[in-house]
Amino acid sequence: MTNARVLLAVAAALSTSLLAALTGCASSEGPQPSAAPSADQQRQSQAQLATCMKSKGFTYHPVVSRPELPEAVKQEMSGDYPAMKAYRSKYGFGLAGSVVYPNDGVGRMALSLSDGNADDDPNRDDDPNRKVIAGLSKPQQEAYFNAMDACTLEMINKATGKNLKSMEEVAKAQSAMVKQIISREIDGDPKLVELASAFADCLKGKGYQVTSQRPSQIVRSTEGPFMTEFGKLLGQKPTADQARPMLQREIKAALDDLECGKEFYAAYRPKANEVYDRAQLLPGLNMAAMTTEG
Repeated sequence: MTNARVLLAVAAALSTSLLAALTGCASSEGPQPSAAPSADQQRQSQAQLATCMKSKGFTYHPVVSRPELPEAVKQEMSGDYPAMKAYRSKYGFGLAGSVVYPNDGVGRMALSLSDGNADDDPNRDDDPNRKVIAGLSKPQQEAYFNAMDACTLEMINKATGKNLKSMEEVAKAQSAMVKQIISREIDGDPKLVELASAFADCLKGKGYQVTSQRPSQIVRSTEGPFMTEFGKLLGQKPTADQARPMLQREIKAALDDLECGKEFYAAYRPKANEVYDRAQLLPGLNMAAMTTEG
């Protein structure tokens, strides 16, 4: 992921979402996430960012709307068994399927590998700021990113009353908050703990390794090795034919995982989606990604 992709995601979501998350009321159990920001809050935050960027000599187009997930992804993430089975029967965990079916817009990566690096394509229309950045020289791009960092940090500190020194500190603050929420509301849920134990026993019976039975971790037990393999595969810029053998193995494992976790996912997915929505995660940090947090 390029700096442009990261920073544009931050600009489009962090300036509102993270503000809401970090201003959650504190309690003895840690910070409580606030309600999702309204469209008016999003517009106001984006307008502030555009104004700040203009004061630093750069053009930034406010981004209010967020891209909708494909329906197949929404259904797969809902915990509905028929929908999950249909998704996994074609895409597995959504890794190699991103390469085999690049135009479907589904999968954990949802990449278009036509030119080897979709993130560098300025003609993508999901964010008008891509073309702005593409028209800048390398030194100007670096200055643009630095300005965006400064503006976002200024907005966060003003809204939260904190004195965070960098976006790295912001990321750490958000990560710490999310870990507390996961520990309390997901890994601390007695029903999910019980279902996760049965899920783990079933996976072990099928020959799969389970590294952790925590609800937030077990959802990655079967998928984890494929993610490692997929990372290596992407480094080779694979064609659909080259990725297809992995997809076939991935589909089998994903369906085994689903059969073992049928009851678990029905309880886990709706709660996890609700928890992460309240935590105001960035759009790029989906549920699967966040469950790797320990």
